[in-house]
Amino acid sequence: MNSEKKERREAQLAKKAEAIKAYASKVVMTDKTHLTIDGRPYELLVNFHEGFDLEKLEERFSDILTKYDYIVGDMGFDQLRLHGFYKNGSKKGLPSQNITRLQDYLFEYCNFGCPYFVLRNLEVQKQQPSSALDKELYGNERPNKGHKTTTVSKNRKHRQRKRKPKNTPYTTEKTYAVHSRKKKQPTRTKRENKHANKRHFVIRQK
Repeated sequence: MNSEKKERREAQLAKKAEAIKAYASKVVMTDKTHLTIDGRPYELLVNFHEGFDLEKLEERFSDILTKYDYIVGDMGFDQLRLHGFYKNGSKKGLPSQNITRLQDYLFEYCNFGCPYFVLRNLEVQKQQPSSALDKELYGNERPNKGHKTTTVSKNRKHRQRKRKPKNTPYTTEKTYAVHSRKKKQPTRTKRENKHANKRHFVIRQK
C-alpha cells in the first residue's frame, strides 16, 4: 500500500511539474545584469543574498507584472513571491505601491534578512482599455456602447408611455368626489317626511 501511495504521489508531482513548465515564462540572461522575460527587457538592480533564481522566476512570473516599473522578488520557505511597484512620482496605484516604499514592504512582509532581488522594467506595458479587454474576453458577441445607449433610450420611452395612463384614475377620483356631495339629498327627504308625519298627527287630534 505504501509503495502504491508513493507511486501516485510521484505521478501527481510529475503531472504538476509538467503543467508548471507548460505555463512557465521564458527567462534569458543577456549579461550579468540584463535579461529578457518572454522577450521583454529587464535590468537586475539588486540581488541581495543571491535571491535571484532564474528557474523560480520562470515558474512564478505572470503577465500582470508587466505593467509595473519595478518587480521585487523575495524568498520565504523556499518559495518565491513577486510584487510590483511603480516608479517614483507615478500617479498609478496606491502610495504603498511606489518604489520609495520598498523598505517598508520588506520590513512588514518579508522575513528579516531574507534574500530578495529587484528588477527594473525597461519596457512597461500599458494597460489595455476596457473596450479592448471586452473584445479580447468576449469577442464580437458583447454589445458596444452605442447599442447600450439605444437600448437605454428605448427603455426610457417605453417607461414614459406606461406612465401616461396613470393620470386617468386621478380625474375619475375627482368626479366621484363631486357625486358624493349629491348623496346628502336623502336627508332632506327624511326631514320632510318627519314634518309631514307631524302634520298628519295633528289632523288626527280633532
